[in-house]
Amino acid sequence: MHSNKLKHISEIINASFSNLEGLSETAQEKSSLSRHLKKNLKNFGQYIISAYINNSDILVIKTSSPEFAARLRYEEREIRNLCKKFGNVPVKIKISSK
Repeated sequence: MHSNKLKHISEIINASFSNLEGLSETAQEKSSLSRHLKKNLKNFGQYIISAYINNSDILVIKTSSPEFAARLRYEEREIRNLCKKFGNVPVKIKISSK
């Protein structure tokens, strides 16, 4: 049986967008890791377009070109160290161009 009682707008928002806070936190974590790598990866951070750890704990890095993706693969040890300092240790690193 449905109730015809009117709901306050805050009840509707809380019921409809309850996962919004979690999504916001996830987005912030992903952008923070990307900024951390861009800033601290010596000569190659500037070529990173995005970087995030997915649900399988794989660090996914997108670069501006295939050449820089290939070059970043040689920096895997440094990338792992930077992730460890950031508090995230990926099980695998996947680097590709956009």
